[in-house]
Amino acid sequence: MRAALMAFEEKGWRGATFEHVAERAGVTRGALHHHFRSKDALLADALQWGWTEYGARLFAETAHAQDPETWLRSMLSDYVTLLRTDDLFRALASTTVLVAPLSGSDTADKHSALDDWRERIAAGLAGADASLPAMTVAGLVLVLLQGLTVTAVSRPDDLPQPAEQSAAMTALVRGLLT
Repeated sequence: MRAALMAFEEKGWRGATFEHVAERAGVTRGALHHHFRSKDALLADALQWGWTEYGARLFAETAHAQDPETWLRSMLSDYVTLLRTDDLFRALASTTVLVAPLSGSDTADKHSALDDWRERIAAGLAGADASLPAMTVAGLVLVLLQGLTVTAVSRPDDLPQPAEQSAAMTALVRGLLT
């Protein structure tokens, strides 16, 4: 999955051939074909794997927060840090934004994954003193995360930089909850 994401980021939809992915993964083309019937299936599985893995990591790392506001600020900050510093997460973001739309694949799995994230975010916001229902705020957080993902791919210098990240996340969370 790692090799596929890195190949899709590096070569794009057309250039990320089974040969290229297999070479990056250190397996034969035949072995890759044995597990994935098509490049669409490989892309879908790689994206699902990536968002599931990073979602588990993001939600687990912030699960111990003491209150919903701290939890949300920590989760958003971790997300931005991953976009800025983690090569595989950037490849996941880039593949999601630039490659997946070119594949013509069904988007039902993507919507299901976003629904799962929305529910997890809403659960993290349970008990928050917010002016909107938790599911509404969770939807807004998803919009923000998607915007940060696109920004990481198209204009990475516009992401909050380390020196101002804490203040930026505090302002965003305050705006989302009031």
